[in-house]
Amino acid sequence: MHDLLTYHKLKLIHANQVTYLKEEYTDQTLGGWNITDGEWHAITVDSNIDESGGLDGDLAIESIGSYDGGTIEREIELDNYGEILFEHYVQNENLDGINTLKFYVDGVEKLCVEGASPWYRCAPIGVSPGTHTLKFVYDTDGAPNSKKAVIDTFTIRIGKTVPCLITTYQPAKPIRNLASNKVLRGNIQYQQMIKSDTEINFTATFSGLEYHYFMSICEDTFYFVDEFGICYRGIFPEDTEPNMIAMNCVYAVELCMRSCNQIARGFC
Repeated sequence: MHDLLTYHKLKLIHANQVTYLKEEYTDQTLGGWNITDGEWHAITVDSNIDESGGLDGDLAIESIGSYDGGTIEREIELDNYGEILFEHYVQNENLDGINTLKFYVDGVEKLCVEGASPWYRCAPIGVSPGTHTLKFVYDTDGAPNSKKAVIDTFTIRIGKTVPCLITTYQPAKPIRNLASNKVLRGNIQYQQMIKSDTEINFTATFSGLEYHYFMSICEDTFYFVDEFGICYRGIFPEDTEPNMIAMNCVYAVELCMRSCNQIARGFC
């Protein structure tokens, strides 16, 4: 059974359990980023002329950004599925011309901010195991002291594979329009999850200790990897249905995952 738990194609992963990377740029450097075009730099008190505040309310004096446009890149290597999060801000006092911040994973655009934008934390951006190239591109036609792009608190968290065997699996199927209250739709976490676009039904079989641990975390966010290697991010909103197969040894839990593409961008 150990080999099946380790090598089975279907996987259940407890999301966001290990912080792979977190950069807050308090040392006034670019962290692990490399400039490949144009200019990026640490934001200092002198250059932060508009005193724009980050999400924590402090001045953006410990961030990195660009005034004249440029590109920064880095490589990462993950051993499990994970998520990228960061805060971003784009200033545009001069409304004419180009002013765009983009973020790429392996050449695929994952975020595009055009024009002025206050401080936001991006939606989770999924990333798969393996080596990946991350890139920020700030494109502007130049207007000193009136345009800039800034990023801060760049974080990557990865999941931990749940030691279980997936059985009685039903492939992912679309579900639509489960949310009937249109006033709340999309505005709160509960409503986003109920307005789900994918449902996956399966049974997870655990040993005794792993069963008790899973039941203690089953309300968290999980990833499910199907037979094609596609990763879904979701929760188990329905009541779990555990069954004892062998007392103190083997337990089976019937699960229904709801995965909503409003919550996170797709995995690369």
